[in-house]
Amino acid sequence: MSFQLKVARRGAFAVLSMFLIVTVAFAFVTLTEDPNVGAVAYEASNTGGDPKEAVQAYREARNLNDPFLQRYAKWMMNVATLDWGLSYSTGQSVLGVLGSSLPFTLLYLVPSMLLSLVIGVTVGLYSALNQHSLSDKFATATAYFSLGTPNFWLAQILFVVAITQMNWVPYLYIAPGFDIWGGTLSLPLLPDVPLLKGDLVKYYSLPVVTLTTVLLAGQLRYARAESLEYVDADFVKIAKAKGAGPIRIAVHILRNAAIPLVALFFTDMLSVLVLNIFVIEFAFAIPGFAQVSMNAITARDLPLILGMTMVIALVGVFGNFLQDMAYTVLDPRVGSDAE
Repeated sequence: MSFQLKVARRGAFAVLSMFLIVTVAFAFVTLTEDPNVGAVAYEASNTGGDPKEAVQAYREARNLNDPFLQRYAKWMMNVATLDWGLSYSTGQSVLGVLGSSLPFTLLYLVPSMLLSLVIGVTVGLYSALNQHSLSDKFATATAYFSLGTPNFWLAQILFVVAITQMNWVPYLYIAPGFDIWGGTLSLPLLPDVPLLKGDLVKYYSLPVVTLTTVLLAGQLRYARAESLEYVDADFVKIAKAKGAGPIRIAVHILRNAAIPLVALFFTDMLSVLVLNIFVIEFAFAIPGFAQVSMNAITARDLPLILGMTMVIALVGVFGNFLQDMAYTVLDPRVGSDAE
């Protein structure tokens, strides 16, 4: 089977997966009761209004009275045309709200992923080549300690240290209308907060440290375990007999351990990230994707909730697609007709 055909087949499977995920998400959110309906009726009764009329107006404003299939068909057509609708909470486009919040998440997410990958694989490979040494024991103990440390607890500890020892508040305060990229940014789902144009590296350092610590543990452990599979392999012994240095031997081992490490990067890391960004942004008050998503869930903002689900699904499906492609490039036998 040609590489182009493999890409097309896996691409079609990715599109089908996206369709199923968003359909289930739409059905789950749409067919369940809206808890805000009771709050609307309660507020209307306390203010002298008619609860039934208030609920009716609320449902009509959010198209909750339309048949399920009609709402689903309309929404799917809008998604196909890249029109994700308007946020009920803000009146702005869903793509605009998500697009304005994602940069704040990427500013700590990308450095954390790169640091955890580079440091974890490097230290894990070094530990495997120096098995049972003091450095190996220290690296292993550090990995287990990091793995067992709750990220919210670590975030709070770093927060206290920053305030008491470094004399600065590790919050990235961004007011609506401020754009880190130089333009105009609106964050209507977030409270108005003081504008602080401090060094972004300083205010993102603690989120990066927290998330890197969480991701690093898995990368280090898996890199060490996979490298140990090849430390005593024949090709390593031959390379040593020919006078190859530690770096060249490490490259040979890493090349053979690449496939399982790629699997870890695209599966374990992605699953950890989806959960941890909510903790990180809550702990450090970062106005990013997770913060906006939590506010949307609280407000029962259906278009924004579905948009959030679309983004998470896209990241997961695209990550698995890249994983399949990496498998094919690293080892053409994977996914071949012979299998």
